[in-house]
Amino acid sequence: MRLDGKKVIIKPTERKDLENIKDLWNNHEVMKWVGFPEGLDQSINDVIDWWKYIQKNNNAYHFVVFNKDGKFCGELYYKKEPKYNRAGLDIKFLPEVQGKGLATDALQLLITHIFNSEPEVNAVWTEPSKENIAARKLYSRCLLSSKERPKDMEPANSYWELSRNRWKNSYNLK
Repeated sequence: MRLDGKKVIIKPTERKDLENIKDLWNNHEVMKWVGFPEGLDQSINDVIDWWKYIQKNNNAYHFVVFNKDGKFCGELYYKKEPKYNRAGLDIKFLPEVQGKGLATDALQLLITHIFNSEPEVNAVWTEPSKENIAARKLYSRCLLSSKERPKDMEPANSYWELSRNRWKNSYNLK
């Protein structure tokens, strides 16, 4: 599988991509927004173990993102929650490729992929921190908005969602 956007290419993560993922996760500028201001300090073996786990999980999907020139930009991830008909989203991009519309293109492409290929998913969601203004702007551009947190979830400070119906009515569908 390969998804081509206007500015990015998304592919399922392969073994050859794991060095890039390791570098992304160890980047303190990237990881400070998810609670790891020093990065994750992951070895390549740590990342390989994680990737093997993801490969066995029928509800988790991890992707690498490249620009049209083939430069690694970041990662996308979603995890289906079949019991609740939703999928949690995650995105991380290297600082040097941020602010160029690549993340917006990538996240919109992923959301479209989810709603087109996962008929049981009725909503996608994420949890941007209040301090991460750039992430909140990204999610807003992709039509996610702050909602009341579902009662089945653990308490947290943030819950942003896009429903399938809003997506259908808002995205420029082909």
